[in-house]
Amino acid sequence: MRLVPLTKRVARAAEVLASGTGVVLVEGIVALRPSAHELLCEVIDPIPSAHRCANEYKALIENAQRALETSKLGSLLPDLRRKWLVVEEFGIGTMEICRAP
Repeated sequence: MRLVPLTKRVARAAEVLASGTGVVLVEGIVALRPSAHELLCEVIDPIPSAHRCANEYKALIENAQRALETSKLGSLLPDLRRKWLVVEEFGIGTMEICRAP
């Protein structure tokens, strides 16, 4: 297996998001789904069976926002409005659990 250098992977991820042709997973925490008008930022709940309160979901979103902003990809994101939500991953798809106001 041949590994692609990180800089090329980050550049390719930025291209995919800018063109709207796919989904990019950032650090296993956030799935970025571009559309024509917004960037859907799906925070993947690390413990979906936990019974969380609204403040815990808010903290998950805030932590994911910071992780994305400080990632190598953060400065290369398309200039789109961002919609944040927490999702539960089922392996075959996701289900929305909480949406940021």
